[in-house]
Amino acid sequence: MKYWKVIVFVVIAGIVGWGLLSLYQSRNAADKQAAALKAQYDKLQEQNQNLSSEVQYFQNPANLVKQLKAQTNYKNPGEGLIIVVPGSTTTTSTATGTQQ
Repeated sequence: MKYWKVIVFVVIAGIVGWGLLSLYQSRNAADKQAAALKAQYDKLQEQNQNLSSEVQYFQNPANLVKQLKAQTNYKNPGEGLIIVVPGSTTTTSTATGTQQ
């Protein structure tokens, strides 16, 4: 009868130990996931701040026109357009243009 008590105790201790190990592993996995989510949150906060500053910048119509001109080579009637192309080691460049 004494051996049965020891065997039952060992089995119960093993089950409790297994449960604690499983709980520890789950906690570690949750901590890693929380750290990854925190990093993602920080990155999204930074992107949000950048986008907010861009929205504020483009609310000024002059900045919006400046960006439009820079991206599409747009020019108002009567304006000249100069396109600067980075060259190799030479510094000579030519510009031709006609005025209407």
